[in-house]
Amino acid sequence: MKNIFPFLVLLLAALACGEAATVTAVPATPAPESTPAPRQVYPEGQPGSAVIREPGWSTPIKLPFNDDGWEDSPYITRDGSQIIFFYHPYPDLISAAEQVTEMVVNNPAEAVAQGVDGKLYISPRPFVSRYVHPISDNDSPALECCASLSLSGDLFYTTNRESFEQGKDVPIAIFRNGERLFGLEDQGVDNPEYCEAKDELWFDCPGDTNLCVMRDAAANGFQGPFELAPYPVNAEDVDGIQDSQAFLTDDCNTLYITSSRDYPDLELIQIYRLRRLDEEGYQWSEPELFISNPTPIAELSMTADGSELIFAQIFWREDGTPGIDIYYSRRK
Repeated sequence: MKNIFPFLVLLLAALACGEAATVTAVPATPAPESTPAPRQVYPEGQPGSAVIREPGWSTPIKLPFNDDGWEDSPYITRDGSQIIFFYHPYPDLISAAEQVTEMVVNNPAEAVAQGVDGKLYISPRPFVSRYVHPISDNDSPALECCASLSLSGDLFYTTNRESFEQGKDVPIAIFRNGERLFGLEDQGVDNPEYCEAKDELWFDCPGDTNLCVMRDAAANGFQGPFELAPYPVNAEDVDGIQDSQAFLTDDCNTLYITSSRDYPDLELIQIYRLRRLDEEGYQWSEPELFISNPTPIAELSMTADGSELIFAQIFWREDGTPGIDIYYSRRK
């Protein structure tokens, strides 16, 4: 089973240098902003196939806001009131990559109008409707993806917006609240996760291949330096195994990652959990499989009290094309 989560990084890069064509898309229709339901109102949905290995969790369900489009990179807020996620109206964004690139580069106004540039969306509890996140409500075309929130509420995400606004050679970068932090030339960065308790910025580098960590991040203005996260966060075979998409609890001592380490030949990525063993963060427990599934799953996030979680799950349609949806579980 081919791992297709790194695709978003490649598409972000491609959109900075596409060429000409015409394409017709069916845009998503954002729901009007609404007040989230109370915390005790839980979502309902179709049960999925993933298994959470820790006892006490409900069977993951497919959330109602999923449609035939591409829902990816979900993040649930600490209070469980909202989910932020990447959405694109194409059911198979991989097959449509060339068309999307050409439209965004050569007809940006139409691309923005149809929503084919890819945006961050918000779904309020109980996760039935959705609307465009304010950070993506912009006339300049771009792919904005992979959002996370710090404990103080800062929004971290990746975008290639500068490639259109300032020149095609501007690298994809991590942003915080609309301001660029840094970029890696020809590397690709993705999935930022900032943990305030230890002032660490975690992200994928390059692309979705390995995990990097920037220590004393805010203290150094989020300008570096950074390093590969130590083994066993990254597998010993850093070139052959995918380790990516960090999520940390608020104390920064429990880490969830996406990894292919148990399935290197199949490239079947699953979700793992590690525990920090020392104050400096160079010693971590061996990863334990936390959620497993017959198809790739990734990008776990969790509420602050650890009672609810979400993740993304790949599936294949009868015609062989891939899709991706967002799933939810809570402690019983």
